[in-house]
Amino acid sequence: MKALSIAVVALATAPNLALAAGDAANGKAAFVRQCAICHTVDKGGPNRFGPNLFGILGHKAGTVPGFNYTRAFKSAADWTWNEDLVAGWIGAPGQMVPGTAMGVFQGVAQSDRDDIVAYLATQR
Repeated sequence: MKALSIAVVALATAPNLALAAGDAANGKAAFVRQCAICHTVDKGGPNRFGPNLFGILGHKAGTVPGFNYTRAFKSAADWTWNEDLVAGWIGAPGQMVPGTAMGVFQGVAQSDRDDIVAYLATQR
């Protein structure tokens, strides 16, 4: 499983996946449409079906206080979130961590991913 995590991190951090083009204002709207049903992004906000995502960039995966991560996620997610990893996750969580609860989510369009990641980068 460790090898899978390393491969996922290597793939997700490939240079051609840089997300500097995202628009945070559009990302806020996309987050509300596609993410807010399961996640909050307010400082000190509650966890829902998914963890609170405030300050997620630069945060070690699987460590949001009070959130009960799946066994699959706990054993595979040994990275610190960056823009590329977050984009990869919201694009295909089940491919990054097979067996994760978010694996039922089908992902979002690339343009929305870039914008959502840009928005999440403002939440610090």
